Amino acid sequence: MNRAQVFRIFKWLYNNLTHVTIENEHLMPKEGPCIITLNHLSRLDFPALIQLERYNDIYCVAADSYRNFPIFGKFINDSDMIWIDRTKADFAAMKRIMTELKNGNIIALAPEGTRSKTKALLQGKEGVTLIASKMRVPLISLSIIGSEKWESEIKHFRKPRITLRLGPTFQLPPIDPENREESLRTATDEVMCRIAANLPEQYHGFYKDNPRIKELQEEWRARGDMILPES
Repeated sequence: MNRAQVFRIFKWLYNNLTHVTIENEHLMPKEGPCIITLNHLSRLDFPALIQLERYNDIYCVAADSYRNFPIFGKFINDSDMIWIDRTKADFAAMKRIMTELKNGNIIALAPEGTRSKTKALLQGKEGVTLIASKMRVPLISLSIIGSEKWESEIKHFRKPRITLRLGPTFQLPPIDPENREESLRTATDEVMCRIAANLPEQYHGFYKDNPRIKELQEEWRARGDMILPES
């Protein structure tokens, strides 16, 4: 199969077997490169991006541990996504990511680096911050709600209800070379708090009670053009 064929299959599956709701999609840039950062609850998360308007421009970053999964691994490979070895500095994956961004495409990745078995946010890793800092491209948070329940819903012959809620685009400041470690951590926490700010509180996990989440929610609520979690 090729990328277009895989996308058609995913689109048919999501349209017929799930209820996916997209919120705040008007915040997505209509063109040009950007990085989508999302929380990772299940194997349905990245394929769900097929429901976004700019799905043809999206290249997901997937852990190469999925490469040998029957069927699922083949779908990822045939869709021309980016395999990354998270056990080392994967320079080949980084080169591909930078190439896609230079070509005006969208990179989608989960800063947590793995699926959350707690069904709430894990501490974010700093890879996304390094990429965004080097490439100077905007980021946009995508908060996924409900995908962790898909197996239970399917078993009970119900269509899983999944919400994809986008946040405003933002740009990270340059990394401070004299205070690199703290600068990276601060920027990564900002990325994760933006994902958390569009999630119900039970999903906040590692970032529970982080004051930045409330600050962002108040800022976004004042905009008047966004759907936010219920208070």
